[in-house]
Amino acid sequence: MAISSRRAVLLGAAGLTLGGLGAWRGRDRLANLFNPFAADRFDLPPLAGLTDPAGRQIPGFSAADIADKTVFLNAFASWCPQCREEHQALVDFARAGATIFGVASADDPENTLSYLRAFGNPYARLGVDRRGLLYRALGARGIPASFVLAPGPRIAFKHVGPIALAELQASVGPVLKL
Repeated sequence: MAISSRRAVLLGAAGLTLGGLGAWRGRDRLANLFNPFAADRFDLPPLAGLTDPAGRQIPGFSAADIADKTVFLNAFASWCPQCREEHQALVDFARAGATIFGVASADDPENTLSYLRAFGNPYARLGVDRRGLLYRALGARGIPASFVLAPGPRIAFKHVGPIALAELQASVGPVLKL
């Protein structure tokens, strides 16, 4: 009797664990069903106050802006420690000639602006995605997330987590023909 009750408890615990994992995956699928963004359907406004060295507003971007182009896209947030870890690599990559499209994800625009003013702006274009929908639509579960859309909306490269300059040069540089 004691063996069969232990077996029942273990089988029940295993069933609950597997059921929980299934529900978690289902939550992700459900969230994607209600996500208005897709790689070929989004429009991100610019970050107010973010200007280039000549004082011109850095523009946001949309799916139409990247259609039929190869672009490097980086999703980040000012509050994200891993984003801060990779930021200097992005600045150096941009200085080496890379054009980077930035997505300020799930962040307060004022904090994003302060962050970029303090640490440098590697982005040629920067769109604000307050709800963090675009990186999810592209298949990432967190930030930082880097993508090469070649040509947009086809994902040619995806990296979730901080990316080092050596990996940018080895993996992204050749696709961008740097």
